[in-house]
Amino acid sequence: MADDLDDEWWNSGEKDHGTSESESDPSFEVSGNIAPVKRKAKAIDGDNEADGDQPLDQKDTKQKVKRKRNTITVELKAKGSKSGTAEDLVQVITKHYKDKLSTVEWDNIQLDTDRNFFVSADKEHTAVSYLRTILPKWKKMLKTELKPGSPLVLLVSASAIRSVQLNREILDFKSSECRIAKLFAKHFKLEEQQKFLAKKVCHIGLGTPNRLHTLVKSGSLHLDNVAAVVLDWNWRDVKSKRMVDIPEIRGHLMDFMKDYMIPHISKNPCKIGML
Repeated sequence: MADDLDDEWWNSGEKDHGTSESESDPSFEVSGNIAPVKRKAKAIDGDNEADGDQPLDQKDTKQKVKRKRNTITVELKAKGSKSGTAEDLVQVITKHYKDKLSTVEWDNIQLDTDRNFFVSADKEHTAVSYLRTILPKWKKMLKTELKPGSPLVLLVSASAIRSVQLNREILDFKSSECRIAKLFAKHFKLEEQQKFLAKKVCHIGLGTPNRLHTLVKSGSLHLDNVAAVVLDWNWRDVKSKRMVDIPEIRGHLMDFMKDYMIPHISKNPCKIGML
């Protein structure tokens, strides 16, 4: 599972799902030879007329949904895209777990925005330049004697596709001595990754929140030597969404941080980077 990549598996098809109307519609009435006439919905309070059979509340709901879909794009055009900060991550964690944790559990996931974070990336940074900024002694770190499945750095991205892109982007940073473990779904099966981590020494673990969480939970991925966990925070997909803007991925990231990374950071010389 070294750095050989095959992009053919990315091609996938989507099936179209058709819809059919019912043969009988209770909103139609037939009398003798008179053609069916579709009744119009009655206006509420007599102020507005409904459009066909579509209730006003449904029309309002659709309009609200449409406005919600455009929120991210509209905000980016109005305010511009800002680089993520330590405060942004703390805010997302607080909002995600609001009213869900006990006082003791809250105490266990507290992060110090100065002590527990590297300087955040700005718009001028590339993945390589940022990693060199926060890990200036990387070549010396590579000489650390490691056990199989115990990397020095975890690089967390939104998807398998993005992970492949990042793997290519950081070629100049890795050097010939560095081995990367690709820890994301679709391209590699979970069992293959577990076998790889059990036998091979790796310096960087590159993957998605859910797969990283699963591998740590199974005992295949060890955090003992992790000195930096770098979140690919500022990257946006074709819909301008970051990984924290996608509910499912955000949930996986929050669980991974709460269950494993924050406890590790609180007890070890490890920091969070915001790429």
